[in-house]
Amino acid sequence: LQAYQERKINIVNGWPALSAARTIKTRDEIELLKQASSIGDAAMWKIKYEWLKPGVREREIEAKVHEFMLERGAEIIYDIIVASGGNTSPYRRWATDKMIRQGDLVIVDINAVGPSGYFVDFVRCFKCASKMTQQEIDLYREVYDSMYAGIAQLKPGNTTADVAAAFPKYDDDKYGTVTLQQFAHSIGITLYEGMWISRAYSLDHPAEIKENMYFAAETFAGHPGLPQTTRLEENVLVSADGPVVFTLMEHMEEAIDNKG
Repeated sequence: LQAYQERKINIVNGWPALSAARTIKTRDEIELLKQASSIGDAAMWKIKYEWLKPGVREREIEAKVHEFMLERGAEIIYDIIVASGGNTSPYRRWATDKMIRQGDLVIVDINAVGPSGYFVDFVRCFKCASKMTQQEIDLYREVYDSMYAGIAQLKPGNTTADVAAAFPKYDDDKYGTVTLQQFAHSIGITLYEGMWISRAYSLDHPAEIKENMYFAAETFAGHPGLPQTTRLEENVLVSADGPVVFTLMEHMEEAIDNKG
């Protein structure tokens, strides 16, 4: 840097301009993000309908997701979280040797780099070989409703404050911090790319939401004392007409179809 300055060449930090440019996706980038989501969706389908059963270990599910996604064109598997039963509350953000039991809730978080370097980052929660209890249905609806309330505000002309206001209040808000399970973030060629949305920050420091921004929105029912709990996440494009969800794997019908 000193050598450039001695020759009267002014060097400035290019990151702010680069970061701002990356938050708005081009048409080609949108197609690549769609491809990444399709691979993630297919992996989640395999989990629900083929791999998830009593006696399987969390790490076995993780390994199968790695293999499947790489075979389908993913470039790097950044992180696959599989948390079942008691590992969902408090939430352990990794897979263990725990054997999944009948009746376990199972949270799966896929973070992977798809074709040409574009991320998919989303979460589904499953029930292993049993019907959901009413408490589990209520927890699932809590995270589903709060997530989609935030997603509904992801449209041009709104601000990040509009999105954050739709997320549930959290105990840590008064300290200016917030759990990273109740927020949204932009993604693209990196997992966290320029835009962050949380009640702790965005209500007082809103940023404009623009067409062709792309976000992951995630929520979690992290209440004390629960034997197990739920978490969800979607990937969403901000279109001219409003939010378009790219992660299409279905949610638990027991919870969603019973919405009152």
